[in-house]
Amino acid sequence: MKWLKQHWRPLGKTIGLLLIFAGLFVTYWWFYKLAPLRHLANPRWRVTYSEKARWLEEQKDYKRMGTSPDLFFRGDRIGFYGNKEWFLWLVNKAITDKNFRVCGCTEDALALMSNQHADSWKEWIKTNQTRTQEEWIKDGFSKYGVSVQLPPDASDIESLLKLIGRKTWDFLSAGPQRTNAPETIPSYVQYNAFRWLRDSGFDPTGFAISNAPAVASNNLAVALIKYSKLQGTFPSHNGLGILAFAKKSQNSEPLPMLLEPRFLTIAYLLMIVPVLAGVALFLFSRTKKGQKLHAEQNSGLT
Repeated sequence: MKWLKQHWRPLGKTIGLLLIFAGLFVTYWWFYKLAPLRHLANPRWRVTYSEKARWLEEQKDYKRMGTSPDLFFRGDRIGFYGNKEWFLWLVNKAITDKNFRVCGCTEDALALMSNQHADSWKEWIKTNQTRTQEEWIKDGFSKYGVSVQLPPDASDIESLLKLIGRKTWDFLSAGPQRTNAPETIPSYVQYNAFRWLRDSGFDPTGFAISNAPAVASNNLAVALIKYSKLQGTFPSHNGLGILAFAKKSQNSEPLPMLLEPRFLTIAYLLMIVPVLAGVALFLFSRTKKGQKLHAEQNSGLT
């Protein structure tokens, strides 16, 4: 007790600093490292914010926590929206990080991004790392008898629609059913056929009207219905998962005047400047009043 009384001040300072650092450490983890994970786990947050905001939070989670994709329970979008950079990141994590969880979700995300399914991604990436994501996807179609042009050509439309119209097996949860149903294709091939058409500027309504006999004779009506359903889920105007050959104007919407940088600057200046000027004037008047009162007191003493 005597020692404690003698040293309680430095000991108290040390404990106080440790408590401050502990609080700051927890705050850092809660409000920065774990923030994306908390947001994605919150149904209210997911409903409130846009799909772009959701994908941004998901990317933050990967970068800050190194989390593996969870397409089944969390509905992660990396497979649908990830580009070549995210594909390489995921392959690298799966190959080099022993603590990284590699599961069906990882395989599904890689398949969606590349339109491929490799027995060994380590070997596959050695051969294909220098190629573009669009070239990967193009090669994936060829495995199912469809050859497309890069950049896209109108002659590819019908063959890609036929791919979309085929029955699919769920690559994530159902397992490879192709042995029992060889005419079916993996779900990731259907998605990539859809976005190849979408990003090439395909107009399903115009195509159906202009090619009514071909649509009827080749049973493309089902494919067009499936395309419309996918388009509702993955619209081009959200700018997510867009391939490199897509026209930029196709995905960029003009900002309303209220959101233009110039208008925002003026609005914020009109909010901030009067407040700062008012605070400065108030403090200045208080200072003058204090100086005047001090002068009066001094003159009274003399």
